Amino acid sequence: MINLRFFGTGGLGSVRVKNKFSKEYRRFSTLLIDEKIIIDPSEDIFEFVESFMLQGMLDEVYDVFITHSHLDHFSLTAIERLASERRIRVYASSAMKDELLTLDNIDFIEISPFAIQKIGKYTVLPLPANHRTDIPFETTLNYLIECDGKSLFYGLDGAFINAAAMELLREVTLDAVILDCALGDEPYSERSANHNNLDMVRTIYNIFVSCGTANDNTKFILSHIPTAKKRFIHDELCEATLNSPFKVAYDGYFLGI
Repeated sequence: MINLRFFGTGGLGSVRVKNKFSKEYRRFSTLLIDEKIIIDPSEDIFEFVESFMLQGMLDEVYDVFITHSHLDHFSLTAIERLASERRIRVYASSAMKDELLTLDNIDFIEISPFAIQKIGKYTVLPLPANHRTDIPFETTLNYLIECDGKSLFYGLDGAFINAAAMELLREVTLDAVILDCALGDEPYSERSANHNNLDMVRTIYNIFVSCGTANDNTKFILSHIPTAKKRFIHDELCEATLNSPFKVAYDGYFLGI
């Protein structure tokens, strides 16, 4: 089994409401896998651990994966704090190399699409994402993660699925799919080149099922939830996905596959 804990689920930034335990309170998107691997840790993870009384949950994290350089995905401060008591490995593209090499107590591992990383019993395969940054030629990444016969696709940030990544994903059957839904129920616009809306995630679901990448047992999770709108969104997304295969993640959401 792979255990997934969502430390943050905010898209296009973060949102703060009065109640930290509300499903509308969204920290920067971060995923913890089996308390060993963390993807895109932000400074929010330390407040999360304190708020939910999960002290010690980060103590065995030695491997950190970064999707891309946007500040809601890449925090030098968070990485430095994780490395303050133990040496950690940070996997990221060359775009972040110079900044990461300024930190002590880390091993920087440069990664690129389709270059497999073996971490104990985990196989992590970076895949190219449809997402752009302000750094010329930076390749943003999604991840295919496999362990003990289970497989997970982590797709934050990104719009639809990159064509080369889709070719590979057709060869696997996924147990869980975590998709960017940063545009929520918005109609298509120029922003759809970088993020999904609900119509797009429905299309991805249909394509995955039609080609065997997903089946009736595959769990589809929506994360990177809109935070730019000045209105509550969680209940609206849950209502919009009622009687569908999608679950809407929130900070503290836990999933086992």
